[in-house]
Amino acid sequence: MTRAKKALVILVVTIFGVWGCSQGPTHSAASLERIKALEGKCAKLEDDYRAVAAARDQLKKKLAQAESDRARAQQELNQSQAVARERDELRQQLAARTGERDAVQTQFDNFRKGIRNLLGQVEAATPPAGQPAVSAAERPAGGQS
Repeated sequence: MTRAKKALVILVVTIFGVWGCSQGPTHSAASLERIKALEGKCAKLEDDYRAVAAARDQLKKKLAQAESDRARAQQELNQSQAVARERDELRQQLAARTGERDAVQTQFDNFRKGIRNLLGQVEAATPPAGQPAVSAAERPAGGQS
C-alpha cells in the first residue's frame, strides 16, 4: 500500500467517525414528543395496574366473605337436617305411643263392658226387693276346715 492509499483510508475512516459521532444522541422535537408519549403511557399503565390490584384485593375480600357465608349456611343446613331427622324420629315415636294408647283404650273399653256384663248378670241373679238376701256370713260352711 502506498502512502496515498493509506492517507485515503485514514481520511475515509476519519470522515465516517466524525459523521457517526454527529449522528449520535440528537434530541429532536419528534423524539422528545415520543418520549413524553411513552412516559404518559407508562404512567397510565401504572395507574391501571394500581386500580386492578385494588379491585383484586377487594374481590379477594368478597370471596373470603362469600366462603364464610357458605360455610355458615352449610352448617345451618346440617343443623336443620339433624332437626328434621329428630322430628321424623319423634313422629315415629308419637305414632307408636298413639298405637299403644289406642290398644290400651280398647282393652279398657272391653274390660268395662265385661264388668257391666258381670254387673248385669249379678243384678239379674239377685232376688227381688222383698226377699232377704243371703250374705256371705250366713252361708253354711260346707267344706271348709
